[in-house]
Amino acid sequence: MKVLVAMDEFNGIISSYQANRYVEEAVASQIEKADIVQVPLFNGRHELMDSVFLWQSGTKYRVVAHDADMNEVEAVYGITDNGMTIIEGNLFLKGQRPIIERTSYGLGEIILDAIENGAEHLIISLGAIGSFDGGAGMLQALGAKFYDDEAQEIDVTQGSRVLKYIRRIDVSQVNPKLKDMRIQLMSDFDSKLYGKNSEIMQTYENYQISHQEAAEVDNLIWYLSEMFKAELKIALGPIQRGGAGGGIAAVLNGLYDAEIMTSNELVDQITHLESLIQQADLIIFGEGVNEQDQILETTTVRLAELATKYNKPSIAICATDDKFDLFESMGVTAMFNTFIEMPQSFTDFKMGIQIRHYTVQAIKLLKTQFDVNQ
Repeated sequence: MKVLVAMDEFNGIISSYQANRYVEEAVASQIEKADIVQVPLFNGRHELMDSVFLWQSGTKYRVVAHDADMNEVEAVYGITDNGMTIIEGNLFLKGQRPIIERTSYGLGEIILDAIENGAEHLIISLGAIGSFDGGAGMLQALGAKFYDDEAQEIDVTQGSRVLKYIRRIDVSQVNPKLKDMRIQLMSDFDSKLYGKNSEIMQTYENYQISHQEAAEVDNLIWYLSEMFKAELKIALGPIQRGGAGGGIAAVLNGLYDAEIMTSNELVDQITHLESLIQQADLIIFGEGVNEQDQILETTTVRLAELATKYNKPSIAICATDDKFDLFESMGVTAMFNTFIEMPQSFTDFKMGIQIRHYTVQAIKLLKTQFDVNQ
């Protein structure tokens, strides 16, 4: 019996890998000859690097780069044996300074280092990073120059607060290899580069800043987009999900035609998920992702769709009841909620035990044969 196990993270309490292990152990305890395949999942904010390197072999590189406050930190990125370069921005691009002073410079440093290591296909996760500078810092690290009205170079590592001084943008010295690279950007947050639906205007309360402070940053990024339009003839505003990473997505899409993808699209691409579900006899999946953090659909919804499409028995184990009705309407065989409301604190061990418990009970029911007409 082939069992596909694909658990997403549980609200930072337990990782996809850990959750998969508890489910795998539960399945093995109930089905003697189970052929279990684990699919490590990731989303726009967590676990891209770890999940990909559980699925594929490759090399990880440790380099010194800058965080969003321009402090030197150790950053890690990886290149898989089949040529994918994995960069998870939230692992190093964090900041404590005021939002208006943070920079994306460190991401540009990592991209340059990857290019020196022969990268040709970049996959960059933009969720939960700490910069909101429209990608200007990243571009400076890559070789772009910004000038004021006196033709003096502007150091945009000072954050979005200096964007208003830009009068000319020169990208002629940006590493030319970027033009020939395949660039894929991952974000599960639906936002535009600027305006009421920009990332900063939708999330400013999470950063403990006021609406007025968020609007100031938003206006500065709008101004940068106007400079792109005037200087480079590139319109960044209309780009769908261009606000990801504080505007990094729009800039890389506009300059290098980068693909902006959701996590479930990337999971499909990397793991060939549909083929795995076709081969499975049973699918066990689930998540504890905070609904407030995920505007777009997570991979669990894709799993439910595919399980129904191929008429496969499926068990969903989730941390809350947010998706219970959705999964039921999609034809999932059975749903279990580990909590009615997610607790503020919970250990990974307790979470794992609960996931294991529900898995065991669900399989016991599946193994039971009885006549409902008696």
